Amino acid sequence: MKVIYGIGKVKNVFKNVVLAIGVFDGLHKGHQALIANAIKRAKAIGGQAVIMTFAPHPVHVLHPHVHLPYIISIPLRLQFIAGLGAAGCIVIKFTKKFSKLSPQSFIKKYLVNSIDLKEIFVGDDFRFGQNRDGSLDFFKEAGRKHGFRVNVLDQIKGRGRKISSTLIRQLVAEGKLSDVRRYLNRPVTISGVVVKGEGRGKKLGFPTINIDYNDVVLPPTGVYAVYVNIGLKKYPAMANLGVKPSFTDKNKKINLEAHIFNFTKSLYGKFVTVEFMKRIRNEQKFLSKEKFIEQLKKDEKRARAILK
Repeated sequence: MKVIYGIGKVKNVFKNVVLAIGVFDGLHKGHQALIANAIKRAKAIGGQAVIMTFAPHPVHVLHPHVHLPYIISIPLRLQFIAGLGAAGCIVIKFTKKFSKLSPQSFIKKYLVNSIDLKEIFVGDDFRFGQNRDGSLDFFKEAGRKHGFRVNVLDQIKGRGRKISSTLIRQLVAEGKLSDVRRYLNRPVTISGVVVKGEGRGKKLGFPTINIDYNDVVLPPTGVYAVYVNIGLKKYPAMANLGVKPSFTDKNKKINLEAHIFNFTKSLYGKFVTVEFMKRIRNEQKFLSKEKFIEQLKKDEKRARAILK
């Protein structure tokens, strides 16, 4: 998949474009359906399916006082979009200046003058332009004027609830991993770069990788059975998400560290993803090294059984 940052480099890159537009934070089943429809339609007309997404999240720019963690990081969003089969992705930098564009200016600059556009797919809650003044009716009328068709998809429901990024964030924070997996078509996933830790796990006989993750919504702290993805390979592991209460770290940031079973290679500087399969137990404080090691052995046994 070809990824282009900004609209300035898009012209003449794609032909007969069927465009799916959205923030796509989380890339849940509703987002996936939107993109799948664009891909299907592109194949039908001999064109290319292209995704237009925005970063940072509009809320981070327009309401910076609101803490809205991502569901997945931007690199992971692009990775998942590529996996769905899109020909390209255009990442538009969302700024205050961009937010003040009129609906007409957005259509002219970002669509008509830049993309060989045939059709567009958006969700039924899509609005655009300054103050979200661009309605779906306005968009459809503009499409008729400029020669492209606007397709609107209804939100998808799961167990009677509309699947939304807000719902996903709530379920992740509550630790309802099976529900999240159902709505995402994949496990809760956190990505980041492996950084150097204190080496404590190695001294205990359970070496870990420490992952510097982005600002994403986190499941409850605790020990989990997980898979660690390194490139195209998936490895069974157990992970601790928490503040390491058995140690006296001054930094109380929630850390993510994973012990990959039967793995000895150095991963410093590597980008990895961690798939959370099942929570094993709460994070707890151990008063002795021996008790800690005893519990880690139990955790590994249980994690292996879950992942088998």
